[in-house]
Amino acid sequence: MYICRLKDLLNMRSVKFMVVAVLSIVALAACDKEEKASLTLNKTALYFSSWEDSAQVVSYVEQDAEYVAVGSITEGWDATVDPVARRIIVMPVGTTEEGKSNDDLAKEGYMVVNALSRDNLATSCYVYLYICETESLDTEGRANCYVVTKPTANYTFDVMHRPDGEPLATKSVKLLWQSNKDVVKNVDFVDGRAMFYIESSANDATLLTDTNAVIGACNDAGEVIWSWHLWIVNENPLAEVDTYANGKTFMRKNLGAFINANGSPEEQKILDSYGLYYQWGRKDPFIRPYYYDAAGAESETLYYEKDGYITENFVARTADSGTLDYSIKNPLHYIYNAESSEYNGDSGAGVGDWLVAADNALWSDTDKSLYDPCPYGWRVPTAEDLSVLDLSYAEDNTKLEVARKQFGWHLSDGNNDYFYSACGRRRYTDGKVENINYKDGAYPSQPQPWEGHYWTSTTAADGGAVSLYFDLTTERTKTINKFVKNKSRFRANGMQVRCVKVV
Repeated sequence: MYICRLKDLLNMRSVKFMVVAVLSIVALAACDKEEKASLTLNKTALYFSSWEDSAQVVSYVEQDAEYVAVGSITEGWDATVDPVARRIIVMPVGTTEEGKSNDDLAKEGYMVVNALSRDNLATSCYVYLYICETESLDTEGRANCYVVTKPTANYTFDVMHRPDGEPLATKSVKLLWQSNKDVVKNVDFVDGRAMFYIESSANDATLLTDTNAVIGACNDAGEVIWSWHLWIVNENPLAEVDTYANGKTFMRKNLGAFINANGSPEEQKILDSYGLYYQWGRKDPFIRPYYYDAAGAESETLYYEKDGYITENFVARTADSGTLDYSIKNPLHYIYNAESSEYNGDSGAGVGDWLVAADNALWSDTDKSLYDPCPYGWRVPTAEDLSVLDLSYAEDNTKLEVARKQFGWHLSDGNNDYFYSACGRRRYTDGKVENINYKDGAYPSQPQPWEGHYWTSTTAADGGAVSLYFDLTTERTKTINKFVKNKSRFRANGMQVRCVKVV
């Protein structure tokens, strides 16, 4: 439902009326305040496939309104108010009286709906109008992540069911955050589905502004009961894949990344190769750093659908916050585990979980789990899936000053090399992005970038979870790296995911 802002419209009064008002000031002081009309529409946008498409309907609920009328509408559309049925019928009419043809008309417009009260105070609501394609994101199947690759289009997906088909008591939907302003627009809940419009790039109508976003389903109390990641990206990750020597097909970029820099030293390409960060077993992502080198541990800015921006939330694990139910209701809350601060960085001893009671089934080595964060047909890889990789021999002998600028490593399956970005991690102790390390006796003796941390779905015997890890701290003059393909890490860490195709 779309509840509009109330806007008082100042009306000109006659002199006679003003005199009467002054003489009656005492009586007026005892009266109720002037009532404003309220108006609620069931849609914020309408999508038509062409100028020849059929009419569509917007229903409304009004209170304290003398009448409801369409105040203005973009040329090319027509609207009629049915006050008995409380609905507005909108039709794309195309050619105008001035003789403009369909080709001359903008395919984006709006209408203004006004509700006027007895006291001449009005409420104005906007409904946006589009001629565009409509695409269902869940045609092949449900998932916790949907990939969006086309701009100026209307997208929908089912929000009445979890990926496993279990029903949700969804009463509304909302955009929880997006990493760029004004990309995801007009989020509606229509016939059990989320519906929204994706804007094109400001510089090119055929391109997207690469963006990550999360849409939440809410119950009648306004609580989030499930949420979905929108991976809005020009370079389609489902089409850019590599098949490794073990027969497993992997995406070429990290989950939530926009490109694969493939070792480029350009700062923007380095940053755009950063994927989103995931705590082990959680389906919801956490955002990238603001700077390519993670300076100051600052994160990128998140935005609401309209005005304003959102700040991150870091929550200590407690009996209340360290539960699966809490994580679902609070998808932007990073649940850190500062109690595990004695962790020495190598042993992996102890659980160090964001959960109070560990749950090894949240991600699975055998199937795509309910909480798997990858798109439909893809999943978090197992430790065995990634075990085919090792450091590229050529890169192992690269000079430190060259390798450091790559912000990542080319890993080899024995036949080919594949670039894995060194995106660091979000620390289990506080949720902040960290991408440098320091070891006593290192060469040179100073903090050295950069670290790569990649989750697998495999649990570790010590209570952690298995990851693929590499860094660029030099411990010996002839070695410029460290590579561990089965490193146990605390599950409260936020790390990268490289999705593998479900077999």
